[in-house]
Amino acid sequence: MCSKTIYKLLGPFVALLTLVSNLKAQDYLIGPSLSYQFQKGSVLKTGAYFAFPFSGDHILRADATANFTWTQKKFAVIPEAAITYYPQTYVLTPFVRTELTPYTITPKVGVSLATLVDLDFGYGFSINEKRDYNPIKGFAVSLRFSIPLNYRINM
Repeated sequence: MCSKTIYKLLGPFVALLTLVSNLKAQDYLIGPSLSYQFQKGSVLKTGAYFAFPFSGDHILRADATANFTWTQKKFAVIPEAAITYYPQTYVLTPFVRTELTPYTITPKVGVSLATLVDLDFGYGFSINEKRDYNPIKGFAVSLRFSIPLNYRINM
């Protein structure tokens, strides 16, 4: 029973790795992203990103997202800009990221699966107070999915 469940979970992962192994370098990647973050409450983030290589295998990525949250019995939409640096282009690679909202700056570190799935951890520092809300700060953990619209597959 347990082994069948493991195979069902690993099947799509192996298919994704097979697809990614056939991909060639891009001039840039652009597309939508969707993520979940926990930082003093749950946050659903949706937006767009632009990633490009520079200086060999290094990748820079810029994100613009809208953060949707329900906290303290109130709904809020908070704009966010982020920059991510991937020092390598391996299938599994570490990265550093900084997110900036009107209320916090959150430096993060994480690991990425071919820039398609990111898992990161960080700490948000309060830089401004949102009226009628407690300060948005503290430890943060995020899981992000990115869908490149311009992947080229060379077969």
